[in-house]
Amino acid sequence: MLSGHVSSRRLYPALILLAALFSYGCSSESRYDVRGRVAGFGDDGRTLIVEHEEIPGLMPAMTMPFEATDPAALIGMEVGDAVGFELVIDGNRSWIRNVAGLPDDAVAAHPAGASDPFHTDSDPLLDRGDPIPDTELVTHADTTLRLSDLEGRRTLLTFIYVRCPIPDFCPLMSRHFAALQPVLHAIEGAPVHLLSISFDPANDRPDVLRSYAERYTDDLTNWTFATGDPGTIRALAEQLGMYYEGGTDQIFHNLVTVLVDERGTVQRIWRGNDWTPEDVLTALRQ
Repeated sequence: MLSGHVSSRRLYPALILLAALFSYGCSSESRYDVRGRVAGFGDDGRTLIVEHEEIPGLMPAMTMPFEATDPAALIGMEVGDAVGFELVIDGNRSWIRNVAGLPDDAVAAHPAGASDPFHTDSDPLLDRGDPIPDTELVTHADTTLRLSDLEGRRTLLTFIYVRCPIPDFCPLMSRHFAALQPVLHAIEGAPVHLLSISFDPANDRPDVLRSYAERYTDDLTNWTFATGDPGTIRALAEQLGMYYEGGTDQIFHNLVTVLVDERGTVQRIWRGNDWTPEDVLTALRQ
């Protein structure tokens, strides 16, 4: 089980998966009954981390955070408690309601078979001032790109995977980049390049990335979609605090977006999905 109180940094991977599990552009409300066991609580008083059973038609059994509409419903709950609730997906948002305790024998001791697939706080992470690893990537144009090739430009990079169904995970990152792209030319200083890196190289081949790019932009002069060797991508991702696990259909992951300066040095890291294009613009102007 996760610890009773989980930092917001530990929550971000699962929040991203939840956003990815819904179709891009979905606008109708969908509802799912969920059962599981409490695995922890977020810092905000309204996030419940649950090791849940399979949610038919949506996602396999796993451990992930959910945002409750009524924080009072979480009062008195403890790690290990059996719990049930309704998960609601509507457009770019998801939340849970009607949270209630269940009899202990209503849910398996470990309905997902595991607790936290992500890192421990002892893992070394890159921070501001650290050089970005000179990683080799394969672009949407089926060409080789090394991160050192982007020196002389500032780079805003994030991680996505094309099949991500949750609207406020990977699709949100791509919508944010799409909103930023047309205004980057007006930012003073070194040019800014957008880089979306897929952590699903088995599926996200160059042709798949090109098709995905067309959902968000018709200008690839300052936005590159890329992937690479699985081990290479994972090494880069984990050094930046981005973690993912999953099977053939969905990938359980968090979100990380990184601003790298023209010298290849990390300047800012946003963890999770609560940053906005204006946050990035402010950082670039500074």
